[in-house]
Amino acid sequence: MTTLLQLMEKSGLNRNQVSKISGISNTYLSKIERFEEGGEKIDIRRNTLINIAISLNLSLEEINKLLKEYHHNGVSTSDTPYFLAASENQTVTGILPLFSSLALEWFLIGMEKKLSSTEGASLVYALDQPSHALKSSEHASFVNKLDFRGEKTLPVHKDLVESACNHRRKLINEALERGNSISTYVCSNCLERYMRGWERHKGTDIEGRYKIFLREHMQTLIKYMETYPDLYRFRLVKKCPRMRYELLYMPSRTGQGKIENKISKVIFLGRESECNKDRRIIGGSNGFGFGQGFGDLIGFATDLHNITDFFHKQHLGLKKNFVDDRFGDQKKMVEYLKKSMSKNIPENNE
Repeated sequence: MTTLLQLMEKSGLNRNQVSKISGISNTYLSKIERFEEGGEKIDIRRNTLINIAISLNLSLEEINKLLKEYHHNGVSTSDTPYFLAASENQTVTGILPLFSSLALEWFLIGMEKKLSSTEGASLVYALDQPSHALKSSEHASFVNKLDFRGEKTLPVHKDLVESACNHRRKLINEALERGNSISTYVCSNCLERYMRGWERHKGTDIEGRYKIFLREHMQTLIKYMETYPDLYRFRLVKKCPRMRYELLYMPSRTGQGKIENKISKVIFLGRESECNKDRRIIGGSNGFGFGQGFGDLIGFATDLHNITDFFHKQHLGLKKNFVDDRFGDQKKMVEYLKKSMSKNIPENNE
């Protein structure tokens, strides 16, 4: 039997951190600790357990087991609103490890919620493909299923992947309608490699479907660039960044009373080899702690000033030295993307 107290201790986070990340009061967490230190368990509502579990970076399989430990049914599609609400309420504090792509989506929802609800906020992505949030939900679950290569997943897994994708799109739309900006920087070689990803399945029964999804993803990117030409910016870089990262900038008042954007949060991710692409969304271990296991780390989220400032300076260097200036005009960038899409994602009858 595993308790929340044991999981909090294993996570390395103290009660204050868990409270700040999850939005659950320190007083309530202290009550849980007090009872469980005495060998008792209190009744904890289902949504509260999910909220705490997400803040502890547990895998979906671990969350499923945790609910059962506290006499609830396992994770189901009816829990999707709880996962999304918990994700929106998440606050990054200190430096938090990320162990799965679904956990990453939940943290990104938290960042993009702040972007959508704060006047003057902005977001920067440095990625190896257009934002995952611009994929259709069917595309997101299709690619995720390929990563699992037929492994058994929890029934709710597909719904959570698709709902996270849809919810991120909703928050991005709200941010852009508010007038906040989003900038994406992608290595030109990575972008071409992404568009040719269908070639790994050439001659199979999924080749055609993969091409359709890739084409839709690129068309959605172009649509956002054309609809929000001054707010949704897409830039190619000539040097591939060694890390993928997302930077959230929030308005802050200076000592002179002026408002200026300062970096607030960073999510940074290592690059995984093809054979080690993240496939641990649901865990796969019989015991708790797999989500906090060695060998599964994919990145970090942090609000520590020395790290956020470092990434800010690194990004300024990327913008200054490696952006492909041929496509500084959005219309030229759109034209290039259309031609590249036609070249790299041919129609099925070609």
